[in-house]
Amino acid sequence: MNLGAWDLRRLRVDAPESPRFALIALVVWIAVTGAVAASHELWRDEADAWLFARDGDFAHLVDWTRHAGTPALWYVILAPLARGGLPVESQQVLHLMIAAAAVAVFLFRAPLSRSTKLLGAFGYFLGYEYSVVVRSYALSILLIFLLAALHGRRPLLYALLLALLFNTNAQGFCVGAALAVLFAVRVRKRLPIAIVALGALLAWWQVRAPADPMQAGSVRAFNAGAFPWTIANAFVPQIEPLAGFILGMLVLLALTLALRRSREAVLLLWLTIAAMGIIYSWIWIGGLRHAGFVLIVTLVAVWIAEGESVPAALLLNVTLALSVIVCASTWRKEMLGSFSGAKEMAAFMRAQSLDRLPVAAHNLTQSEAVLAYLPPRRFWYAGLGAEGSYMTWDAAFERALDVPYPIAELRAREHFGRGRWLLLFNVEMPEPAAHGFRLLHVTRMPFAYPDERFWLYEPLF
Repeated sequence: MNLGAWDLRRLRVDAPESPRFALIALVVWIAVTGAVAASHELWRDEADAWLFARDGDFAHLVDWTRHAGTPALWYVILAPLARGGLPVESQQVLHLMIAAAAVAVFLFRAPLSRSTKLLGAFGYFLGYEYSVVVRSYALSILLIFLLAALHGRRPLLYALLLALLFNTNAQGFCVGAALAVLFAVRVRKRLPIAIVALGALLAWWQVRAPADPMQAGSVRAFNAGAFPWTIANAFVPQIEPLAGFILGMLVLLALTLALRRSREAVLLLWLTIAAMGIIYSWIWIGGLRHAGFVLIVTLVAVWIAEGESVPAALLLNVTLALSVIVCASTWRKEMLGSFSGAKEMAAFMRAQSLDRLPVAAHNLTQSEAVLAYLPPRRFWYAGLGAEGSYMTWDAAFERALDVPYPIAELRAREHFGRGRWLLLFNVEMPEPAAHGFRLLHVTRMPFAYPDERFWLYEPLF
């Protein structure tokens, strides 16, 4: 077998990409993902960012980021929209624009083959997880791709982008730390390195441990399955873990062999994977959105590498093709089903002129998703025994999660008395009439988050 037939030039190309090809691919990508995003219902994590940007106290911003465990950059970007009176859908528009910019950089600037670009752009992560689902990760991807495009050039601009990357999220910090090591060795100029160091220090300062953390954020227990699961789902999302892990490691090992003469590419790849592996195994694995960064850093490693002959091109493109199939299946679910019941419940409340009535809500994490779709207001969270909107992520919040639903019901009745008010649950109340309630509406079952199916009740007396 002629291994040279499957060389890295099938992934990397030296000639600039045709603007026509990249533009057509980008327009198709925007049209498809835009249609899917228009059908997407925000879930609690997406809603929480919006609610903090709208209702949070920015004078005590760092107090909140220390509990949330993420820097404030994304929330600061959302604040003009949220505080300017725009609807929550404006967050989706902004996010899609950021994701489209990232894909544009990838399509126009990455020295990869057209097949790899198309499969990457329309795969699960760039085609759905980092474009349709609204989180800070799209901002990280845009910055990572911009840094890859600038690799080895314009050190001051590179340093500024790297400082921003540190302040997006934990995954951005991991990739940023690996890039910073390479940057410091290559540049050796005080000002750019100082900018990068200040960016990293600012990110750490925003997420250093608070005095009253949740137990889930302070107790460490090793998760032996986290790393294999991450590698499996990075390349073929939702695959059977063992088969996916074997396939993912084959891709990584083949590419490592291919990139062995490019020390920067190999270091970037494995320093990032090691850092994320530690976080996912000891702190929090987080789901597919976190696993996808392994794929992103893999593509970037090939992006910045020197071309070397290897049979890895076919293997990587096969996994990307499987990811496209998963993405298309998820698009179909989004178009036909419901990601969360929050938007449906909020629409019912507004249609029935119930959106201004007092609402007792439980459990608080799921219920906040409904709040994002209503005019600016707060729910009375029965678990907390207080009004609120976004989550505080502190010890009191964690205790509120453990309040049983019957206790939440009793607390709500004691708090509101005999006036007109509503009870919002994300579980069904058995025999509501026996409890003194009547059911007003129940949402359909979501395909993604079944715990964000909602029941709305009104007391009978």
